[in-house]
Amino acid sequence: MKSRRWTVPLGNSFGIAARTLWAHKLRSALTIFGIVIGIAAVVLIGATLAVIRDIAARSTAQAIGADAYTISRVAASGRLSRRELADKLRRNPELYRREAEALVRRAREDARAAPGLGAVADVRAGNRTFLSASINGSTPEIQSIRNIELGSGRFFTEAESRRSAPVIVIGQDLVDELFPTRDPIGRSLRIRGRALEVIGVQKKQGASFGSSLDRVAYMPIGAFEKIWGSRRSVTVYLQPRDPAALEESLERSRVALRLMRRLRPGEPDDFDILVPEADRDFLLRIIGIVGVAVIPISSLALLVAGIVVMNMMLVSVTERTREIGVRKSLGARNRDIFAEILFESAILTALGGAAGLALALVGALGLARAFGESVSVSGAYAALAIGISVLIGCGAGFFPAWIASRMTPVEALRHEN
Repeated sequence: MKSRRWTVPLGNSFGIAARTLWAHKLRSALTIFGIVIGIAAVVLIGATLAVIRDIAARSTAQAIGADAYTISRVAASGRLSRRELADKLRRNPELYRREAEALVRRAREDARAAPGLGAVADVRAGNRTFLSASINGSTPEIQSIRNIELGSGRFFTEAESRRSAPVIVIGQDLVDELFPTRDPIGRSLRIRGRALEVIGVQKKQGASFGSSLDRVAYMPIGAFEKIWGSRRSVTVYLQPRDPAALEESLERSRVALRLMRRLRPGEPDDFDILVPEADRDFLLRIIGIVGVAVIPISSLALLVAGIVVMNMMLVSVTERTREIGVRKSLGARNRDIFAEILFESAILTALGGAAGLALALVGALGLARAFGESVSVSGAYAALAIGISVLIGCGAGFFPAWIASRMTPVEALRHEN
């Protein structure tokens, strides 16, 4: 009986609040517009930052290899200032293929290792041209280090690598452009006038930060040097056979290269080492800074929307002063009036939160196309959006509800609209 004594009046207050909002549909819709935009912005930003974090982790692993590291003349030049880059280029000598292969031989006991060269070039097949493909020259070990999966064909062998065979493995973008209606395996293509036979096609990788990962090609490092020359600085890719021994493997490789270069104790390294965590941590720091700046700014829209809702509720209370007086004179209690006004505000903002969430879901589909990734709004974000909306509604409606509930019947009935 006690619970019924509370639930029946609350149900009546909720019904009155809903009917009042329905009677002023246009005003209610305009009032919650700020809530809709604010919720959609906060939810979309949160979902986008989560996707970017995943892309950062995946793209750095794809660029270097899972549980792998690289040694080169300069690593991660994009994270260096112009002065730091110039200092490294002046201090660090080129890492040529002979030295890189010696390092590979020393490291093979505890790690997979492969020298690598890279360039950007146009690729031609018949009368078709693919612009600005990412061409990589390496040895067969690069396939396992970078986890290169093939959709068809095969990777080049050790024998083909030793004799610098003119063979190549290409990404799906090159297949779509150069061989749209034909099986590329066994076909010929040309890079800078050199003919190469397609022996494999990499599985489709998708995109990272809006940039396709399928515009790549791999060939034996000797074949690469026949096209671009041998006086190019090499990057060595290394992956410990035991993933738990990454630090030990990295230190052994570092010591080996220092001995090869006859660096004395205390002298700084004249080469760079990069692990996926370093690049990933750098990207995640940038994402964190963006999140810290953007989310509070977008949340200001919710604060402004809450003020708009409070203003609307104050106007509504003023317009209904005589109605409140009549209801009180007929026996309505303060808590009934308080609950009705609070319900109006909460229903209004909850509807705004739901509409904002729907808008965020539509926006996520657009972002998925832009990123080439699945951008999903999790259940936690959905619950957070509705919860924040209701809290804003309760906060915005509390003061108008308190004013309405404290009115005396006599003063309310004297009020002229």
